[in-house]
Amino acid sequence: MRKYLKIFLPIALIFVAACSTASNEESSEIDEVTLESTEAVAEPTATPTPITSEENPCVAFNLIDEVILSSVNNNVAPVTETDLAYGPQDAKYTFITYSNFTCSYCALLEPILEELQAMYPEDVRVVFRYVTNSDVSILAAKAAEAANIQGKFSEMKDVLFDNQATWYYFSDDEFRTWLDEQATSFDMDVEQFNADLDSEEIDNLITSNRANVDKVGIVGTPTLFVNNRSYTQSRSLSLFAIMISVMENSDSELGSCPTIDTNLTGDLQAVISTDKGDIVVDLYEDEAPYAVAYFKYLAENGWYDNNQIFISTDEYVISGDPTNTSYGGPGFVFYSEVSENQTLDEEGLLVSFNRLGTGYNSGLFMLTKSAVADFSGEFTIFGKVTEGMDILQNMTERAFYIDPSEPFFDSITTITIQEK
Repeated sequence: MRKYLKIFLPIALIFVAACSTASNEESSEIDEVTLESTEAVAEPTATPTPITSEENPCVAFNLIDEVILSSVNNNVAPVTETDLAYGPQDAKYTFITYSNFTCSYCALLEPILEELQAMYPEDVRVVFRYVTNSDVSILAAKAAEAANIQGKFSEMKDVLFDNQATWYYFSDDEFRTWLDEQATSFDMDVEQFNADLDSEEIDNLITSNRANVDKVGIVGTPTLFVNNRSYTQSRSLSLFAIMISVMENSDSELGSCPTIDTNLTGDLQAVISTDKGDIVVDLYEDEAPYAVAYFKYLAENGWYDNNQIFISTDEYVISGDPTNTSYGGPGFVFYSEVSENQTLDEEGLLVSFNRLGTGYNSGLFMLTKSAVADFSGEFTIFGKVTEGMDILQNMTERAFYIDPSEPFFDSITTITIQEK
């Protein structure tokens, strides 16, 4: 039943896997077992819940600032023409990765960053900065620099990571022979490649890079910065894509906590206008005044205008997040009125949905097409469809996708709150 929600990762600060930057051979040695794993075994520390309460029903909250990225690190050197990089120079998001060719976790991260850059070709640039802690890692870094001179940095980088567990154990002569074979396969000038490999120019680049690494204070690789802000979350394509989607929508946020009156008068209903027709919902202003009041505020301030139905199954639809990730928000989160007695055991329920935990409501909502009892007791039920159930049932099935190029089939044009 929850197959469409598998992509929703728990946003939690975790200790991500990293290789040591110590200078001794033993500490930097490759653990071949880790080549099949993307994360450390450590259990994540969950986001504190609840963040809001009836006494403190609203808290300013921005996922990027509060959870995913730290503040700007001014010790990260500016990107220059000597950096090994791919993606446009004017990209909105620059990912700087401090990596080591002998680090197994770095080998796992690099193809993820390549795929992310391909997914956002105009908006993402990746800057590769190597960390050297042994003779073999220095020779690998020199090979990347020498290949870059002939426009073959990406090819050399990829082949070094792909064959990491093989060349790591080579002698210097064996490694150089292997590098010549790779340069030949890339149609490089091998004689020039070897001359560059031992050049003073590349020696200076290695020395300069090491000074920049020391200034930042790198203690493990890979270390990742996004627009010079440290990234310490799970290194996965899905979470990177969620982060970019949320950052893209930051200009649409409504700001910090508004003044909300939960003493609602009259019998309220919501008209959810979609491209397939209107769905009318009787709002439970008496049973869930906070959910209704904030829903009303968001609707009246255009938060739901032109939202996509970004998940649709035979049991429910989810919308109410302009980022189409379930992690975007208006700049604040609000109180969850949750009761264990609430059961999502029928069609047509309007439910305040979120993936960050109790007390992190951000305006995201679910409309049930049928019973979804697995979610009972987790979220606030604050309305019931009275008209347009046929419209809801006719929503086209759509799984969650992280790729922004995937099409949407149904959308909300606007939500209007009115008295019956």
